Amino acid sequence: MKNFTITLVILIGTLLAASEADISSPIIGVLTQEVYVDGLISRHFDNKTSYIAASYVKYLEGAGARVVPIWIGRNRSYYDDLMHKINGVLLPGGATWFNQSNGYADAGEHLIHLAIELNDQGVFMPVWGTCLGMELLVYKLANETEHRINCEGTGMAIPMEFKADYKKSRLFTSISDDVVNIMVRENVTYHWHQFCYTEKDFERGVLNETWRVMSLNHDWNGIEFISTVEHIKYPFYGVQFHPEKPLYEFTKKSIPHTGAAVLSGQFFADFFVNEARKSNQSFSNATEQARTLIYNYKPEYTSILGSSYIQQYLFTNNEMEIPDIPDEGGDNEGGSSGGYIPIIVPGDGSSTTMPVLSGLLLTLVLLSNN
Repeated sequence: MKNFTITLVILIGTLLAASEADISSPIIGVLTQEVYVDGLISRHFDNKTSYIAASYVKYLEGAGARVVPIWIGRNRSYYDDLMHKINGVLLPGGATWFNQSNGYADAGEHLIHLAIELNDQGVFMPVWGTCLGMELLVYKLANETEHRINCEGTGMAIPMEFKADYKKSRLFTSISDDVVNIMVRENVTYHWHQFCYTEKDFERGVLNETWRVMSLNHDWNGIEFISTVEHIKYPFYGVQFHPEKPLYEFTKKSIPHTGAAVLSGQFFADFFVNEARKSNQSFSNATEQARTLIYNYKPEYTSILGSSYIQQYLFTNNEMEIPDIPDEGGDNEGGSSGGYIPIIVPGDGSSTTMPVLSGLLLTLVLLSNN
């Protein structure tokens, strides 16, 4: 009996550890962006109005996070509600303009300012901007004053060029010397952009008082530009390159897929997801969370059509709504239990797993001592 009790204690302890581990899987919102009316997607898919490159979803999942799509074209109350439930925001790269109404830039503005409000209230809310997303972060926090210049930065695979004080940053403070040596010696960052920021622009606009510049690079014409930044006060980070592409995009020969490039990209994913783990926000219940996650949608294989993305999540206006979820009872078709089984979300008030297992573990420990 005693050996059996000890075995059960070990088993339940393992289950408790697994339950605790679920808390470390944050939910990060990825902003959608508009589809061009006369573009490739519109020619092959009917009524699709926005998209997310699937590489961003894989990028976050590969570091242990889950993804919620954030719709464009909504009012502030939608973004306010969602920002109180997720653990971070990723503003992806892409090809859109900041002056298009009800699109990527307007939605991004809501998200950035809500993130500032949350952080000022003591609620940790990190934001990551990749390429265009970094440009949008800086632009919106500069009161929409344009500081970008034209750059010839398309199709470049190049090493990092760290500034002397880069390790004073939050982003690189814990980076190992081995990873740094790889980043500065090998072509690990992939650039595809036509605009960029320079240190001179930051100095003129006093942006260097709110942003810390950690690395620089040079475009095809030798123009020096900023490649990584972080906000001095808020947990906001930006990279001008695409850390997700060496891991998950295979449409261009210029994208590096070496072990060094993959290691570099994973470093940035791991960092941001770890930042999101510091947020303790959650959805009100498991069903609401399940109805919001990206798993309600299926990516399309778009590179076969000529897209620069292997896969994309494509949305119509109607699809940008909360999908219906079957009742928990179900009709028992195609499975042993039938129906929808809500997932357990730690901290949302719907899970009884932790108290039950804890109580059972305590009981068994008392029995083993008798």
